[in-house]
Amino acid sequence: MEAVAVTGMGVICPIGSGVEPFWDAILSGRHGFSEIPRSEALNGNRLWAAVPDELLDTADVPGEFVRNADRFTQYAVATAAQSFSMAGFKVPPPKTAVVLGNTMGGLPLFAETQMQLAANSRHVTPKLMALVIPNMAAARISLNWGLRGRQLTISTACASSLDAIGLAAQMIERGEAQCAVAGGVETLLAPVVYASLERAGALSRATDPRRASRPFDIARDGFVMGDGGAMLFLEQVEHARRRGARILARVRGYASMADSHHLTAPEPSGRYEAEVMRAALDDANCTVEAIYAHATGTVVGDIAELRAINATFPDHPPLVTALRGHLGHAMAAAGATSAIAGILGMERNVVPHTLGTENVDPEARFELILSAPRALRYGAFLVNAFGFGGQNASIVLSR
Repeated sequence: MEAVAVTGMGVICPIGSGVEPFWDAILSGRHGFSEIPRSEALNGNRLWAAVPDELLDTADVPGEFVRNADRFTQYAVATAAQSFSMAGFKVPPPKTAVVLGNTMGGLPLFAETQMQLAANSRHVTPKLMALVIPNMAAARISLNWGLRGRQLTISTACASSLDAIGLAAQMIERGEAQCAVAGGVETLLAPVVYASLERAGALSRATDPRRASRPFDIARDGFVMGDGGAMLFLEQVEHARRRGARILARVRGYASMADSHHLTAPEPSGRYEAEVMRAALDDANCTVEAIYAHATGTVVGDIAELRAINATFPDHPPLVTALRGHLGHAMAAAGATSAIAGILGMERNVVPHTLGTENVDPEARFELILSAPRALRYGAFLVNAFGFGGQNASIVLSR
């Protein structure tokens, strides 16, 4: 796969809105963790990584969307607008495809509305379905810019945004679309979700924000929930060249497969995660010098990915980093956010460091970048995203 260019990017996350603020915050080692408002009744560390209201307030979201769209849809519109602008479009071509990853739509609003119903049914909005169902983010992008290409919503848990990008790239490669906006958005920051994950033992119990998310650390004990959105604008390489667009990267390889092991835990050996990484590398037919790992900081998740990286690169492993210590785990948005960080790092010859990790699991046979960003000129990198249900996806991007 060599004919798919990335010409635009957009991101909104707990530490920044827009590509440059996001990148500056990543390199400076900022994290986005804070205590959940009114969380006294919750157990655990009561930390999550939310996009601050002021970042969304200053994002490029039309007023009508603020009044008539849920937060995850606002993330989608804001990041799509950023990607279109960077790609050089006020309005992209009308047949632009929209392929978005999302897990549960507007679940926080749904949970809040259920509580309103229990108290007084007259407070339930008649717009609920049009606000919370997962396809509304893609639909709003299409409606706002008059796009009439394929409009798809992908829900493959934490692999959703990588699957969205990979499928959009395949559509372009097959000639089914010239352009596509693809990525993921997530807003699962609701007390009911926190309480469920806490009872399941998935969340970190650490109360110090600097150590609450510890990718690949020997003392890792779970993740911190996050939210946000990340979007790439993709187009045929020749289409980009004809209009004089700056090509930021190319989508070189993509693979997705199930491990059929367990609903919430990966196969412990990492065998199937290694298979999907190899399949993406085979599709790319190039060497990668860096890996942006999924690495949520859970005991079982990290060990499987660690073993998969060991098995895939037994001799000269690439440098490895992960963003969970900065951003928490934004589920469907996680993979696309890592892809944007990788593109920026590849362009600027640097790999960001991993926050929170102090003592790397000794089973790792690769170097995890700690303490400070690492200068590195690299021509290609791999991004992993592994999710509940055995959803495994990997993607390779190159110069």
